[in-house]
Amino acid sequence: MHNTEIVTFSIVAILIVISPYISRFSRIPVSVVEILLGAFACYFGIFKGSETFNIVAHTSFLYLMLLAGMEVDLRGFGKLGNVFYKKAVLYFIILYISAGAIVLIFRLEWIYIAIFPVMSLGMIVTLIRDYGKDEKWLDIALKIGIVGELVSITALVIVQNGYSQNTDNMNSWAFYKAFVFLAIFVLAFLIIFRVSRVIFWWKPTLKLWFMPTDNSSNQDIRFSFMLFFILIGITSLMDIEDVLGAFLAGMVIATFFGYKQDMIHKLNDIGFGFFVPLFFIYVGSTLNLEEIFENKQVVMNGIFIACGMLFVRLLAANIAFGVYFKNLKNTTLFALSDCMPLTFLVAIAKIGLDLQAITQSQYYSLIIAATFEGIFFTIFIKIIFYSIKNHKK
Repeated sequence: MHNTEIVTFSIVAILIVISPYISRFSRIPVSVVEILLGAFACYFGIFKGSETFNIVAHTSFLYLMLLAGMEVDLRGFGKLGNVFYKKAVLYFIILYISAGAIVLIFRLEWIYIAIFPVMSLGMIVTLIRDYGKDEKWLDIALKIGIVGELVSITALVIVQNGYSQNTDNMNSWAFYKAFVFLAIFVLAFLIIFRVSRVIFWWKPTLKLWFMPTDNSSNQDIRFSFMLFFILIGITSLMDIEDVLGAFLAGMVIATFFGYKQDMIHKLNDIGFGFFVPLFFIYVGSTLNLEEIFENKQVVMNGIFIACGMLFVRLLAANIAFGVYFKNLKNTTLFALSDCMPLTFLVAIAKIGLDLQAITQSQYYSLIIAATFEGIFFTIFIKIIFYSIKNHKK
């Protein structure tokens, strides 16, 4: 590693440390602050990107997908009930149909069908810390977010594998091979997953062989990283995008080894203490602020994307959950809380740019949309929420 790259990581480390302080002072989500710090640091020439930095940033992105997978415990899905699943299915059908309609009307790239409905639990968990899970709109947002994150990662993988093939020749085996391998991989994973559940139910002590209670050698962390890299390696060898491997590794950890709460906290601390902030700073560093400042249309397109994402959610929420919430304010709060997929929107923007599914300007607009949602939608939620509270008084 060259001295310049060491200096780059030193500067990034400083930005990682100061970002939470700026976030607390400005009340802007820390992820947005990290994107802005990365953008302005590169704009003023404080540091420059490199191949090593890009590799570490991609690894950090995969680690972020691991943490996203760890938020999904498959054992809890059966407890949601049939009534909820019916409403959820209706909600997602309307989301994707309305997203498809927007794509057709405005003649957008097909990747936007996956972009407009994309979801992430990150900001929802933050809102729960502020408002509590007892609020109906936030409780439903959390449940929908759990299902939505699975749907979003599925759409993400389909988009990746679809665009990574030669879409000009859809009749060739090369185009369909990725989807065949994807289906084989998912089917094999589900079979192994079900068999493992039976084995662990029959012999629960086997879990302790993988993750013993004695943590003197940090065996739980070692096993988690082994699972992380093995599943990424398998997906890479099968020519499937590595995002799926990282996400499934997180799901396995959450489902089978949830009893190791200290280990899960460690992985989160490692991720949100270094890898995740580094990824967002890297995303900011890819923004050309000079070009953005000169082209106001990029900013306007970002705001339009954010408004489009909110529109499809408002439409789906009113149809699927309008009767449940009983009033427009709670339905709007639900739609807003569901419309801040900061991590996944940034992720799909990066993937779209890498696959040349979107242009550089569209990439900038998507990052601006994620930033706009993270800042202004949280403000809108606070205004609407406290207006309801004051009205009740």
